[in-house]
Amino acid sequence: MKVGIIGSGQLGWMMIIEGRKLQNSYYVLDDKPGPAARLADSYIPVSEYKKFVDACDIVTFEFEHVSEQALLYAEKKDKLRPGIDSVSLKRDRAAEKEFLSANGIPVAEYSISDSREDALKSARAFGKAVIKSSRGGYDGKGQFYYNALGKGGKIRLPAGERFVVEEFIDFDFEASVIASRGEDGTKRFHIPSFNRNVGGILFFNEAPFRDYGMRDVASKILDALEYVGVMGVEFFIRGGRCIVNEIAPRVHNTGHHTLHGSSISQFEQHLRTITGLPVPEPLLYKPSGIVNAVGVEITREKEERLMRIPETHSYPYGKGELRRRRKMGHVNVNAHTVRELRERRRRVIEILYGSEPEAYFLP
Repeated sequence: MKVGIIGSGQLGWMMIIEGRKLQNSYYVLDDKPGPAARLADSYIPVSEYKKFVDACDIVTFEFEHVSEQALLYAEKKDKLRPGIDSVSLKRDRAAEKEFLSANGIPVAEYSISDSREDALKSARAFGKAVIKSSRGGYDGKGQFYYNALGKGGKIRLPAGERFVVEEFIDFDFEASVIASRGEDGTKRFHIPSFNRNVGGILFFNEAPFRDYGMRDVASKILDALEYVGVMGVEFFIRGGRCIVNEIAPRVHNTGHHTLHGSSISQFEQHLRTITGLPVPEPLLYKPSGIVNAVGVEITREKEERLMRIPETHSYPYGKGELRRRRKMGHVNVNAHTVRELRERRRRVIEILYGSEPEAYFLP
């Protein structure tokens, strides 16, 4: 089968690595050839999106902010999995919140503002709030924090935008679940993970983690969208209750631990789901997690040091430009116990960042 991937970043790269065992051919569409293009059977520029879609049996995407024309054409040809509705929700935070609320999904209290003046007014009403640009944000981009007792008055919101203003959640934990749904409605779930985010970017995570009802909530979202493929759902956990932070209609950073800790990775799971192959219930073999390399490179010297830590696997993405807050790679960590996992993770963080690792994640 010829599988098309719109976007050529690290998610598509890992999708192809994991998908080689499935005997598919992989075509990649992008304006600039990224990591996935190096492994693909064919790389096609966005200007030739019709040629790309017509050549493929099924089309998916590795990221939501990709060519609109390619997505719409693949949807028109009934080749896009998951469908365009899920992408539209992810691209518009206001639409995402309204969809979740309409389907009874627990979310933070929110309001939608059509101007920065109204957004600040709503934030003042909450007292402590997160103001998010409705379109274009990910990995902490387009987010502004307001605190009536702090520096909220100094926020400089961009003009001419729509905003989602959310009550700030003083959560106990952040967590996520990787969920999948097939054409026939069959749903599968990887074991949830605990996530540590800094500046809106995942620093590290670990599985297993208590469910707190996350899989039931994710199941409702999948069915409401008649979804086909893998989805990452991020949650705040407060007082033993899960609250959806956001959804990602694709393979997700918090699911990278499945590459080595589970019976099937999120990438193979996604490819099986969208191509109609049997999809198993994932099993977690042992405690597992990742550490993201953000704003730092996994050099050869660091990689050799990481290899001396048992059950670690490094994934340098091969991106050309090193930038602050840019994901340059990640390291998988496994262990027989959670305590051992955390000790190995501590050593990985020290190798990647040295002291004060969280400074690399802040604007």
